[in-house]
Amino acid sequence: MKDLILKKFNESSRFLNPIKEFMEDEQEIEIRVDPVIGIISRINMNRVLRPKQKIDELKYSCDYCPFCPDNIERDTPKFTREYFEEGRIKVGGAMVFPNLFPLAELHGVCVFTPKHKLNIIEIDENEIFDGLRASMEFFLIGRRKNLLYHFLGWNHLSSAGASILHPHFQLICSRVGLNYERIIFEASERYWKEKGKSYWRELMKDEERYIGESEGITWIAPWAPMGNFEVIGISTEGISSIMRSNALRGIASGIVKILKAFWSLGIRSINMGVFSYPEQKEWFSFHIRIIARSDSPNDRGFLEIFCGEIGVLAPPEIYSKYIRNFFK
Repeated sequence: MKDLILKKFNESSRFLNPIKEFMEDEQEIEIRVDPVIGIISRINMNRVLRPKQKIDELKYSCDYCPFCPDNIERDTPKFTREYFEEGRIKVGGAMVFPNLFPLAELHGVCVFTPKHKLNIIEIDENEIFDGLRASMEFFLIGRRKNLLYHFLGWNHLSSAGASILHPHFQLICSRVGLNYERIIFEASERYWKEKGKSYWRELMKDEERYIGESEGITWIAPWAPMGNFEVIGISTEGISSIMRSNALRGIASGIVKILKAFWSLGIRSINMGVFSYPEQKEWFSFHIRIIARSDSPNDRGFLEIFCGEIGVLAPPEIYSKYIRNFFK
């Protein structure tokens, strides 16, 4: 290991913690970069305390949910004043607040429906629309803090990596973009330089895998899916950042149509990710990726699937010592 350069850096997340009577809390996230293949691991040991809700097959609900209306004001964190004066972002029926167990300096949660809807067929367009609008407000906070890259992810149900079952988006702001984001950005720019055209505009011309249109978005099935039944929604106008788009209603409409199609196929859980570049570039169009998941509980969610980064509970130096005892 002497010849390997082991890179790591830290981010600090601050918020008002409901567990500590809304006193300011600070959690450290250690970010490690694999020295050969570049995989990134984000370590926050506090995440071992995350609640893990499971679906009761008889009633398909849970007895307690921190994201339901009776609990959300009392049991979810608030932003500190330096981030957002009012504590939480509220747009229509959606609310954004800090993640209680963050994996980035600015890591938010967007609860976009007050109802404890576990069936994707029940989620409606207005709920998704409000969630997207509230998420854009969160990303604006990131911009003010010079965290220009933004990612929206959705893990629906425990089989898609969700720890809380109530429908919600995860929102991450970063300084350089997440791992798969950077790969996609670099590949898109390289294609532009080599071919003189946008890969994403070319992709929309694929008639064989074309699905349909919603306002400002073209939906297709990719040549090489990242998961089962993957659908990609691409900005029809070639807009690079979802924050600059007027297509939020079209995105919401398209997502709901896809959820209905998935439901008819017997699909009950999904992962979704939104890839967006902070500046307008001819070589990149923001896009949404949605895949189907199986019914088995899983800790592999949007961060691992769409971002190529791993959220872990403990540093390897700690768990290696524990396992080492079994070799004595």
